[in-house]
Order: sequence, then C-alpha cells, then structure tokens
Amino acid sequence: MGNEVLFYVPNIIGYVRILLLVASLFYYDKPLYFLILYGVSVALDALDGILARKLNQTSVFGAWFDVLIDLVSRGALWCFISKWGYFVMMIEWLTFVCTHSRGSNWKIPDEEFPSICKLVMAKGFKTPVGAYAITGIFVLPLWIYGMMSGFLLGYLSVPVSAQYCVLILLIGGRLLALTTEVTFIFFFHLF
Repeated sequence: MGNEVLFYVPNIIGYVRILLLVASLFYYDKPLYFLILYGVSVALDALDGILARKLNQTSVFGAWFDVLIDLVSRGALWCFISKWGYFVMMIEWLTFVCTHSRGSNWKIPDEEFPSICKLVMAKGFKTPVGAYAITGIFVLPLWIYGMMSGFLLGYLSVPVSAQYCVLILLIGGRLLALTTEVTFIFFFHLF
C-alpha cells in the first residue's frame, strides 16, 4: 500500500469519523449533542463509500478501515448502553475476522449456508431481508440509547408504545443478522 492511500478523501473522512466518535462519547450524557455528533459520523459513513467510487479512490485499506470504524463506533455505543454490549461487540468482531479471512468474495454465501443467511446476503445485502438485518445492526443501539436517555420521548415526543414497537422490529432485524454472523463464525471454524 502506498502512502497516498492514507490521504484518499474517503480515508480522511474516516479520520473525521473517529474524531466525531470521540467527541460524541464525551457528550454521551447529553443526548442532543451525542446524537448530532454520532449522526454526522453515520452520515459520513455513507458519503465515504460514494466518494470512494466517484473519485476512484477505493482500496483494500479503505474498505477495511471503514468497517473498523463502524465496529468501534457501534461497539463503544453498545458497551455504554448495556453489559450485553460486550457480547454483541465480540460477535461483530469475530464475524469481521471470519468474513475478511475469506477474501474479497466474502459476501457470496457458501452452498452449505442456511437459506435464511442466503436471503440476508443476497445481492450484497441489497434486498429487503438484507436491509432489515443491516438496519437492526446499525439502528438498534441508537434506538436503545434514544429510549434510555429519554431523547425519543422528551425531544421527539415518540409515544412509549411506538418506541417499543420499533424496538421489537429492530431486535428482529438484529437477530436476523446474528443468524448470519453465527453462521460465518461456525463455518470459519469448520473449513
């Protein structure tokens, strides 16, 4: 890897995302500031991929770095909101190791994978089932934070019953993702 890759625009956005994460965690007890900082970081996560392709600045390092920032961000949030966050973080990191050890074609499921995992992974997770699982991964910890901090009720006036309905939907998406994650971990140890 040449040093120029470190200064690709998408990777610079990644460095900014790390700074935003640190700042957001500093304001963890102030929900409005936390969610603004964390939200900008999430928005930049979408932007870096678009710019990587548009500027032809894709790289193995950039792809790895982007996922690493996602894992650190979600992991920190999970660990702040629950003791179980460490378990979720461990599963996500193990999955990262197992998927990336498979090489660049890791998104193509093995024939032996359960049908549900194939549905989640179809077309690079760009199907309704895949989007549901990805939404569970990314939105569930933020939603739990919003509920715990009182942000959803106090700032957005989301009724408690609606909060729990969305929570149940997000848990369903996260469990769907967990099925695929556990499959990757299991198959990594077999082959």
